[in-house]
Formats: sequence, C-alpha cells, structure tokens
Amino acid sequence: MRAFASMVRVTMRQVVGGRRWIVLGLLALLPAVVMWFASIDPSPPGAFERYNDVPLPTLLLLVVPIVTLVIGSGALGDERRDGTLSFLLLRPIRRSTIAAAKLTAAWLAASLIAGSAGFLASFVLAVRADTWITLAPTLVAVLLATAGYTAVFMVLGHVTSRAVLIGLVYVFVWESGISFAAPSLANVSLSRIGLTAYVGMLPETASALGEPLGALAPGAGGALAKALGIALVCILVGAFLLKRMDATSE
Repeated sequence: MRAFASMVRVTMRQVVGGRRWIVLGLLALLPAVVMWFASIDPSPPGAFERYNDVPLPTLLLLVVPIVTLVIGSGALGDERRDGTLSFLLLRPIRRSTIAAAKLTAAWLAASLIAGSAGFLASFVLAVRADTWITLAPTLVAVLLATAGYTAVFMVLGHVTSRAVLIGLVYVFVWESGISFAAPSLANVSLSRIGLTAYVGMLPETASALGEPLGALAPGAGGALAKALGIALVCILVGAFLLKRMDATSE
C-alpha cells in the first residue's frame, strides 16, 4: 500500500508538472466564461437552459477530453519515453499495481482540473439563477467521464508516442462529430458516460439532452458501472503491456 501511495504522489507531480497546470487551468475557465456571457439576459429558467445548451457540452466534450488526454497519455507514456519506466519495473511490485497507481494519479489530477471547471460553471449559474441544482450532477458527470477517458488515454500513451494526435482526432472527429450524428454508436462514445449520469440525476434535462444519448438509458449507476469497467480493463491491459516490457528486457 505504501508503494501504491508513493507512485500516486510521484505520478501526480509528473503529469501536471511544468506549464501544464497553467495551460489546463486556463482551459478549465472556459465553461464558466461561456456560461457568464450566455446567461447575461435570460431569466433563471432560461439560464438553466443555457447551461445545458452550451457550458455543459463545452465541459464534457472539450475540457474533460483535452485535460484527460494530456494527463492520461503522460501517466505511463512520459516515463517510457524518458526511459525512467524501466527503473520502476525493477522494483518487486505487481504490474497491475503499477498500472492502477498510474491511473489513479492521472484520474485524481484530471478530476481536480475538470472538476474545478464544472464547479465554476455551476457557480456562475448560481449567481445568475440562485440555484446550485447542477453542481452535484455536473461533478458526478465529470468524475465518471474523466475515469473513462483517463483509462483509455493512459493505455494509448503507453502504446504510441502519437497518443495526443490520435486522441485529438478521436475527440474532435469521432466524439464531437460521427458519434453524435449516428446515435447507434453511442455505446462506444466516452463522452456519454458523463452525459448519462448528468441526465439521470437531472431528469428534467432529458428533453434537451436525451437525443445525444441514443439508445443509452440515463442513470448515474449505469455510468458508474461503465466507467469502472473501462478502468478495470485498461488496468489489466496496462499490466499486460508492462509485463511485455519485462519480457523484452530480459
């Protein structure tokens, strides 16, 4: 357990080191800024509708994917490219423990940044409409979506040095384009994890946000199960890849 906690602390410092905190922190301000300008004139009910129309999609389709892409892809990828991962593999630690620690650290770091973005957007809504109704659903949506994205991007970052490019294509071409144009592909869209949780906790948003869900049923429980399933699979895949490094280095 001590080794796990140590790896989590070290990895969190690594994945948000340098200027990443600044760049990603500025990106996290975007949903709140959008919400501020989108809700200047509307009444309280109108401000709530504007939140679901623009800031929420900005958060789940732009901020969360980019933050998790940068942080998740570096959790294993940075150490492999820097040549420091081999030193970690010399320690008598189960490879699944290493993968789980890396994912936990990346998820915590990404959740802190993306969760701050969700909090600030909900704060602006509270200022405009005197309601915190979106805060808990937004934070739950961010935490679950971040878990799914981070897990997938962690494996991708370990497999290829072009993880960021591939991830950007996935985010802007597949997630924001193809999967929303074809609702039948909703099951293979990571952004739907957060969206189903949000709609499940705020059923009154189903009419506005239900169509992008396709055949998926709203519900935080289903989103949680999907996020945990993706995380578990990616931990196992990550452990397998680390074991392959052991075999090739012998």
